Amino acid sequence: MADNDVTTENKILEAANSVFLLYGYHGTRLHQIADLAGIHKSAVHYYFRSKEILYGKVVSFVIENILTENNKFTTNQKLKEVHLWFIFTELYNNKNLFENVLKELYIVDWSEKLTELKKVLEIKIATPQS
Repeated sequence: MADNDVTTENKILEAANSVFLLYGYHGTRLHQIADLAGIHKSAVHYYFRSKEILYGKVVSFVIENILTENNKFTTNQKLKEVHLWFIFTELYNNKNLFENVLKELYIVDWSEKLTELKKVLEIKIATPQS
């Protein structure tokens, strides 16, 4: 039973990552995540309780990948671009929600994380694409 729980939870997280990165917070519906994961919508609620909590997991994953030196971005530039675009658009479209998630994820140093993210975005925006 425990193996199925982990598998289902991972399916939800992977689907949520894909859907939130594509549509952002306001464009994402839980049924989209459930459909992509191949599960019933109630399983999403069972594992994560709310859209906000699931969004927080995705934001945490994306931030850690962006701000960590040794990450999979070194081999997957396209994924890096998608994650940076997600952060950029969420800061623009959902600034209050995004900052509230940061405050929950990084209670002590949330503003430093936000500053780091903005610096990464500024560097990326200022760097011409090849």
